[in-house]
Amino acid sequence: MRLICGLGNPTSEYAHTRHNVGFDILDLLAHELHAEFRYTANYQSAFLVQYSCYLLKPTTYMNASGEALEMFLHYHDVRALVVVHDDLDLPLGALRFKQKGGHGGHNGLKSIEAHYPHPFYKVKIGIGRGVDAHTHVLERFQSHEEPLKQQVLAHTLEALCFYLESDDFARMQNRFTLNPHKSLRCDSGSS
Repeated sequence: MRLICGLGNPTSEYAHTRHNVGFDILDLLAHELHAEFRYTANYQSAFLVQYSCYLLKPTTYMNASGEALEMFLHYHDVRALVVVHDDLDLPLGALRFKQKGGHGGHNGLKSIEAHYPHPFYKVKIGIGRGVDAHTHVLERFQSHEEPLKQQVLAHTLEALCFYLESDDFARMQNRFTLNPHKSLRCDSGSS
């Protein structure tokens, strides 16, 4: 069984902020595959019968994502974990896939690593870096960024659907990695 975990913060206050792109992607994937999330204490999950895969959205807030993952794994066995998250060090429009590596300062990944001692895959969605990182991740995208954000989300959705079909993370990585300066362009109005 595979598990795709999207990171974000619960409540409408944080909906569609930069830090919540992991939740946004899982919502798109569930919609695309006609799956419904069900709430359990500390997480929402859905099961994709066709692909023998779980989708998970921890609702413990970003910094405690690993606690929700640990609770989920107490009841469900998985052979592969894919974590979808925002990345400050990548510009908006970038999409990267990692099979190894550390948390890069991301508090959600730190929490996952503290509660899941096994290697896992990462899908990193660039959100750019603002003047103050804490404020930046909790902001919504500006109107001129929306078209590029939507393109990246659509591309990420396509990548995850490919992964579900192929069960091959390396092929997804080779095929769907995005360089924002060559692959996608933001509409005029950006600086």
